Amino acid sequence: MVWNIARQQLLTLRRSGTFIAILATMLLMTALAGFIGWMSHHTIIKVYDETVRLLTAQGKPIPANPFDSKPELALLSNLAIYVPLIGAILATIVGHIAMMEDRASGAARLLFSRPISRSRYVIGKFLGTTIALAGVLAASAVLSTLSLVIVNRNVPAAGEVGRLAVFFGISLVYMLVFALVGMAFAITSRNRSFAIVAALGVWLVLTFVVPQVTSGLRPTTSLNPITDPVSTSQSFFQVTAHARPISVSEQYKRVSASVLQTEPAESPSRSALRVVPILALALLLALGVGGLVARHDYSRGLQ
Repeated sequence: MVWNIARQQLLTLRRSGTFIAILATMLLMTALAGFIGWMSHHTIIKVYDETVRLLTAQGKPIPANPFDSKPELALLSNLAIYVPLIGAILATIVGHIAMMEDRASGAARLLFSRPISRSRYVIGKFLGTTIALAGVLAASAVLSTLSLVIVNRNVPAAGEVGRLAVFFGISLVYMLVFALVGMAFAITSRNRSFAIVAALGVWLVLTFVVPQVTSGLRPTTSLNPITDPVSTSQSFFQVTAHARPISVSEQYKRVSASVLQTEPAESPSRSALRVVPILALALLLALGVGGLVARHDYSRGLQ
């Protein structure tokens, strides 16, 4: 039963064109991250080559190539910005569709008129959503690897491939948080438009408001994974800074920067601790969605 529900969820996404649209969007932003990285790489190399020619003509020592000490995965640093900004929105839409389509079509009312376990229904919906998002991120990972090969002109080492896999694994958990938010509002709201707007409102709060309150960063600056927070000399931020460890957006940003090596490396245990709030929120939301489905009256229609 669980797999049948998951498969039906995937078929719904495919038939509506949602999966293709989300896949295309994710691949586009991955390609954009690679292109921006390539442009930066190309520009810096041109400047370096000109500097080498000038210093050679003057008989002065030649500085080391700046890319000799730069991590290869730094090329994809913009992905750590695009996932919270775009990937989370796409996940919210997938979660919304997962629950709302059955309510809008009346399929849920018919389904629960029979002795079917609601827990299996929730698990099937969550499994289908997870498979869809994992498939999109897997395609993004393949394109990211291809970008690394083209720009760096060599095959990434096993360590880089492992770091890339860890990054996309963490990104999947992060996106599932917002998929569950979309599910929750799709269950509780009788108005389809309000459900998606409210879910996007949660995305807005977690992505911009909470990081700004806990660190004093401007909303756009809070997306930068290598930006340090402002001084916490102000009494307000001295208090709110204590909440930074539970800010999922902040922790995702930091752990992604560490994995992609765009900021000084931190210990694996420290990185693991940063993932805990994301996992905890995902688990709480999953339990909450399960409880909502168990208590929801599917005989009520939508407005």
